[in-house]
Amino acid sequence: MRDLGRKVGIELDYGVQTQWQPVDSQRVMLWARRYGRQEAYMSALGRRHFEERTSASHRSTLLQAVREAGLDVAAAEAFLQTDELRDEVWRSYGSTIRDAGIHAIPFFVFNSPLTDGGPFRKGAGRPRIVNGSSDRDEFLGIFEQLAADVLRAEGERLGQRARC
Repeated sequence: MRDLGRKVGIELDYGVQTQWQPVDSQRVMLWARRYGRQEAYMSALGRRHFEERTSASHRSTLLQAVREAGLDVAAAEAFLQTDELRDEVWRSYGSTIRDAGIHAIPFFVFNSPLTDGGPFRKGAGRPRIVNGSSDRDEFLGIFEQLAADVLRAEGERLGQRARC
């Protein structure tokens, strides 16, 4: 899995702490969306969590991701001192679980901005979902498809640039 993830730019580290409360990280993601930086923030947060083994619930980790995403750290810190968007995050958990049909844990969602996925992307396609444990071949197929989609999207982007 590590090798397959690495091929598409994902460094998987299975020693990372996974028992964390994501409410503040989700609040900051919604806050970052106001500035069009939610994907940059989530990428930075994911990298810190999965590659550097820092907890995505620790405020210092959130603020480092904010800085890396090019957002105002002091403004994010002030935002985190409030309860703004907390209720929205909690409500979304219920609707996400219901709408996605989550009925088993673990629950994996695979999407990529390069393949029309990603949260809050207008016209985004439905991500690949694995509900519950699955075998290695299913994950291998998903990673191979994501890699092919990324290569196709990159080829299209380069083709558009060449025509300009």
